[in-house]
Amino acid sequence: MARYVYLRLDPGEADLGRQASQIDTMDGYDQMFMDRLRSIDDPPEQRDRLVARLKGGDLVFVAACDRLATSIQEFLDIIARIRNAGADLVLMEESLDTRTAAGRHLLRVVESLARMDRSCASARKKASIEAARRRGRRVGRPPVSIPVGFRDLCREWSEGRISGPEAVRRSGLRPTSFYKKARDLGFRPSRKDRNGPPA
Repeated sequence: MARYVYLRLDPGEADLGRQASQIDTMDGYDQMFMDRLRSIDDPPEQRDRLVARLKGGDLVFVAACDRLATSIQEFLDIIARIRNAGADLVLMEESLDTRTAAGRHLLRVVESLARMDRSCASARKKASIEAARRRGRRVGRPPVSIPVGFRDLCREWSEGRISGPEAVRRSGLRPTSFYKKARDLGFRPSRKDRNGPPA
């Protein structure tokens, strides 16, 4: 069984004092991993390296939950990876220890709250879309307009006078848009173009 410590400095942070004071309360560790992120988009490579090496019985100490992840969903994903490896997590500031019944219960509560948050967000989004539609607003991507002469182009392609890639190029559309619109207008590929994308 190995004992690991994980520390993280976010952009603009230079002081490990808060985290160090939490970690100082433990009885020692085998190895420390630390990420010093330069921007909020930097991946926490050392955290992921630590999680990837975990084995059954290992223990990870982190000063606080906001040092482990930046969102509830990321937090739950990381804990799932730790638990799937057979390891456990101790969050010093929150006194959360996944080895204990209380710690596991707290995680279940967090998972329930995350599910509720996702469900509420989805309901709000659906309600917003419905309200926009009732007001006559179009929701989603704007429709792709059919270029001038599109039917003639589709006819040439369908009759085998030009290939699918040539028809796509001349239409100025993306391949998926060309074939979908051609199909919607009733055009099908010629026999010699049947091996190309379906219309």
